[in-house]
Amino acid sequence: MKQANVNEELKQLLKYSQKQIESFPWEDKAAYSAWVSQTYYFVRHSTRLLALAAARTELATQEFHNRFLAHSGEEKGHEKLLLNDLKALGGKIEEWPEMPGACAMYQSQYYYIEHKSPMAFFGYILALEALAAYFGEEVNKRVEKAYGPKAAHFIRVHAEEDQGHTEEALTKIASLPVHHQETVLQNLKQSLSYYEQVLNQCKAYAKSGVKAVA
Repeated sequence: MKQANVNEELKQLLKYSQKQIESFPWEDKAAYSAWVSQTYYFVRHSTRLLALAAARTELATQEFHNRFLAHSGEEKGHEKLLLNDLKALGGKIEEWPEMPGACAMYQSQYYYIEHKSPMAFFGYILALEALAAYFGEEVNKRVEKAYGPKAAHFIRVHAEEDQGHTEEALTKIASLPVHHQETVLQNLKQSLSYYEQVLNQCKAYAKSGVKAVA
């Protein structure tokens, strides 16, 4: 398995994700507020997951240990951007319980790191950073038009930063042994599937007003 194959797999997956992203009602305040709150719930685990992946990385692969640690520093405090966005929308996180999709996003990663391999976490990283890199700019335009820049901190930052991060993740994945790359792809597919659940549950809330959708 070579990097070109990973790239091709990612492109195919993102074609489907694009439909989900573009059809999401970003201009619906209830739906967007739901998205902000649920994104907060899995993003607040980012630094912990990266620290865990760094701790579990073998001593022989120091470059990956160092990358996870550096990435943890880059993600520090990003959950606060979401709290600020929610505040700008007139809400607060205490009003929003975690939905099942958000739980699945981060809970699965603890399993992958602890019971598969810390390298598997690159699948989750690639999923989220590719979504931001490919679709973040357009989503940011829609959100800022609907609510103003004060409600779009998180999307704006990641649309700008994750362009380079996606290429870096692909380069790291390409250097992994084949069996690790296969696990990365498995996690990539699973993470994008769970993300679709998050979007669907946020849309369901906007229609029904029931936050803890199954």
